[in-house]
Amino acid sequence: MKAIILAAGAGRRLGVTGPKSMIDISGQSIIHRQLDAFRAVGVDDFVIVTGYEQDRLKAHLADQLGRFIYLENPRYGETNTVYSLYLARAHINDTFYYANADVLFDYRLTERLEQAPCDSALAVQAKPCGEEEVKVVVREQRIARIGKKLDPAECLGEFVGVARFGRELSTAFVEALRITVEDEGNVNDYFERAVDRLCDAWTLTPVNINDLPCIEIDFPEDLHKARHLIAPLLATRS
Repeated sequence: MKAIILAAGAGRRLGVTGPKSMIDISGQSIIHRQLDAFRAVGVDDFVIVTGYEQDRLKAHLADQLGRFIYLENPRYGETNTVYSLYLARAHINDTFYYANADVLFDYRLTERLEQAPCDSALAVQAKPCGEEEVKVVVREQRIARIGKKLDPAECLGEFVGVARFGRELSTAFVEALRITVEDEGNVNDYFERAVDRLCDAWTLTPVNINDLPCIEIDFPEDLHKARHLIAPLLATRS
């Protein structure tokens, strides 16, 4: 099993140095915690899209178990996640897990995705949303739309940036990335722009994780919450 982790970003907005994925949360980096959560569901192949201080990140992961492939996004400062995932498109050829490397969660989230009734499942916090969140519209228990620019009143909640995508939509997913990046020249959007193109033809299941600790760390207040409120709730595998 494979996981693709987008880890090109820096932590400047958070007032920390180095790659954002290396931020320490109670003695363990975000990305180390993610690797542990993915191993819990049988992942042993990791595709890491790097960017800012990539050599430092590679050194940080040098002692980790599993097979690692590193892909550099040399344009990390001027592009967004849709471009980073586009660079990894050759590895979208089977079922895979996905994560943004600034999301803090534990193995219970990946296990819940694994147990979902559909091969393609997205972790969602059901809650009122504003303009900032990547939101999902759900109809008949499947995701009908996903993106930042949706009407919050029509949305179930926020996609937290962790998902599993099934083998059956691999070809369509790669084509959606190609259309977004190559045809539209849209390299500065979120990868959810490509996912949104899949919603009509493919079943994407929302998986509620409201009872699990999870937070995307974008701002200093998120980091404070992650360290003081979320970290104590994280479970470790025995």
